[in-house]
Amino acid sequence: MSTKTPVTLKLLAQKLKISISTVSKALNDYPTINAYTKERVKQMAAELHFTPNKSALNLQIQKSYTIGIILPDLMDHYFTRSIFGIEQHARQYGYNVIIGQSYDELKKEVDLANMLLKSRIDGLIIAISKNTQNFDHLDMFENLGLPIIYYGRNPSFNLSCHKVLSNTYQGCYKATDFLIKRGHQRVAYLGGPKMISFTHDRFKGYINALNDNHIPFDASLVAYTDFDKENTNTAIKELFYNSENPPTALVAFKEQILFDAMKYLRANKYEKMEQTEFIGFGNMPFIRYLDNPPLASIEENPESMGENAIKLLLKLIDHKTEAAGYQEVMVDCELVLHQ
Repeated sequence: MSTKTPVTLKLLAQKLKISISTVSKALNDYPTINAYTKERVKQMAAELHFTPNKSALNLQIQKSYTIGIILPDLMDHYFTRSIFGIEQHARQYGYNVIIGQSYDELKKEVDLANMLLKSRIDGLIIAISKNTQNFDHLDMFENLGLPIIYYGRNPSFNLSCHKVLSNTYQGCYKATDFLIKRGHQRVAYLGGPKMISFTHDRFKGYINALNDNHIPFDASLVAYTDFDKENTNTAIKELFYNSENPPTALVAFKEQILFDAMKYLRANKYEKMEQTEFIGFGNMPFIRYLDNPPLASIEENPESMGENAIKLLLKLIDHKTEAAGYQEVMVDCELVLHQ
């Protein structure tokens, strides 16, 4: 064959007597193409010295084979672990991922959404910022037929959506009930930013555990923080120092704020520190190296959550799940003891 004749997808398809779309999918290792066909296509491509153009291949099947992910902060171990679950499964099906961090800022989230939309992604997985209440920048994806999965943070202002969440209600209920069963009558709750929607499920779990154990709710045992260390110190001061009858146990929204709280109490030589028991959401890996770890962690299984999110997204992309039948997948939490 003349070296001047370009080797194209069309030429490969003609020689193999299959469609151009099948050639594209085989060269992309698409899972619906059987191993025999993939081998035939790749062998012919090698013999003809075909150099694949990734963009051209993907255009033939109207897919970019790219998934967009927006999350608040990769420094947060919870989201880092969830990305592992997403990437592992996406790679098996020939998809790449583009990850953007909003740093919990709505404007940054909007900018990332616009950038990903222009990048021709096939679908989006997002953990919304703490300030997201308007969803216009995300509705654009579904208006163009691109599916979205909300994960990790419950977009309670947006009822018509697919979501994959940790069952934080169950996790907080289990932790509070466990502490009560250990004899604690004054269990405090340290929540995240009071106005954001995704803190509510934890608080409901805390309240219902108190009710089911016939312990009256005491507002002086509840405080909130904005993830800021100084803000957390103020909340802990309110709970433990400005009360005649301080708590004997604490359940925290996140281990990051739990460790800030424990550090503050130790630094200020809180006299009942050794008798006070602590549980937080996270199960950070370094806890096993601590001399004085918290009593337990609420393990949210973020890898499983990420895997569930990408599985649902790929079903929507391949039209195996109806987009209008909005699904909510809950991943249960576990209580992991450290002491």
